[in-house]
Amino acid sequence: MGVTFHSDLILQINHYLKNIEKIKTFAKHCIKELGLKGKIKITLSKHQTGMPTAGYFDPETCEVFVAVHNRATADIMRTLAHELTHCRQQQQGTDFPYDDEGLQPLENEANISSGILVRFYGRKHPEIYADLSPANLQEFLFPNANNRKIIGS
Repeated sequence: MGVTFHSDLILQINHYLKNIEKIKTFAKHCIKELGLKGKIKITLSKHQTGMPTAGYFDPETCEVFVAVHNRATADIMRTLAHELTHCRQQQQGTDFPYDDEGLQPLENEANISSGILVRFYGRKHPEIYADLSPANLQEFLFPNANNRKIIGS
């Protein structure tokens, strides 16, 4: 099992450096739980994937792309688990149709699988939700505004 991570993170580097190890550990957990084989390239990017989505799986190369800029760690992990589920589908010989109707059962499976993976991982690792605390949410929502306050904080 090989995992290669690529990252073009420039902005919010301190935030992501703290969380990159959490994301790598979670990716390895998912790869084990999903029974994935071979080398899997995971690209974490500050840019969106070029599609109207936060993640993308390329069935030709078994490469996963996940946009991470301005997203909570648990949300990044859910997207990563979703795309890795598509990798499992591909490794099991699933053909990926090009139409939405044909793709929907595969998307449903990936949504369920990713939710389960994050939920149970989060029970053992509650720190994946740390950036959702009220104090951190203030900085997450308004990174360049020192004087803005969330109501009730």
